[in-house]
Amino acid sequence: MAEPSVASEAEPVTVREYGTRYLQITVRHHGDAEFSWLRTPGAAHTRPQRLPPVAVGAALRHVDTAAGDAPEGRRGARLALGEWAGPVPDRAARPGVRYRVPGAVSVARLLPSGDDTAFRLSVGALADADRTLRRLHRELWEFPERPPHPGMRRLRAWILGEETGTDAGRLRAQARTRLGPSLWARLRDWSEAANEPSWGTGAVLLHGAPSTGWLVPAPAGGHAALFTGEEVTGGDPALDLGWILGELHELRTAAARGLGAAGQGPPVDYPAAARALLAGYTGGAGATGASALPPGTARAATLRLAVHMRDFASFVGWHQDLHRYCDLLAETLTEDGAPALEWGPAPEWGVSRS
Repeated sequence: MAEPSVASEAEPVTVREYGTRYLQITVRHHGDAEFSWLRTPGAAHTRPQRLPPVAVGAALRHVDTAAGDAPEGRRGARLALGEWAGPVPDRAARPGVRYRVPGAVSVARLLPSGDDTAFRLSVGALADADRTLRRLHRELWEFPERPPHPGMRRLRAWILGEETGTDAGRLRAQARTRLGPSLWARLRDWSEAANEPSWGTGAVLLHGAPSTGWLVPAPAGGHAALFTGEEVTGGDPALDLGWILGELHELRTAAARGLGAAGQGPPVDYPAAARALLAGYTGGAGATGASALPPGTARAATLRLAVHMRDFASFVGWHQDLHRYCDLLAETLTEDGAPALEWGPAPEWGVSRS
């Protein structure tokens, strides 16, 4: 009689691949609720990927432990720290940074889907993420070197005309014309000031690029995971909070004006998502919420919009919608970034333009 067969452990299966000229992303399933996300440099990724030094990594793990030990209902997203990894077998990809998380889909894809369960998971993940950012920002940057903020570095190079790409140069010319000398100077001055922690207290530990694309909910329950490591630096906490608020402001406006994928999708309650995020950061501060935000959050959100415009032109290419994005940037700059904090119906989120 033949021996009964024993199932061997399944090989990882690639479930998603996507990206731009900046980064290529491969998502693989390793069985049960285990997934890995490999981020490898694209052709336009001119600087090496980096992970934080040992001391900074230890500080990040300390924050992650504190988030996990918080009472139920106040725990934050898990900081999924990246690790160096080789290319996926049989894939024409360079080595990159791998993250291990319990899901295959980020909030960037779930939030605009129109599905009620996906929206609930996304809103919970956003609140979790900002609880963790709040804890992260309690850690002072007390390390020998402070790397430049990657997004601000790209924006500064674009503003100063150091971009060599045709589409990025075309966008710069379009933006300068639409903004005019005064608003262009405001954008330039804000981007320069963002390099120093001048809006708040001292330099704190920053995630560097918290966004819906870096945030993965746990579909089976539990807390979301926030990819962390490649962009970590020190600076003003407003940069982290403004980074993700600026993204939500852009998505809300794009949906309202019929721009891009957001403008073609189903209706999404972006204000509810933003309020959940703000409540997570302020600890549910209610009527005092606006005053609990770091000074400069509205400006940082405006800079995030400019960075995304620049990145799209550089890493994806020209699109006619960029003309209207220049209009949005001009409007937000004119209002000192205030629209990025106006999420009604709770009026308190819009009272500060700092």
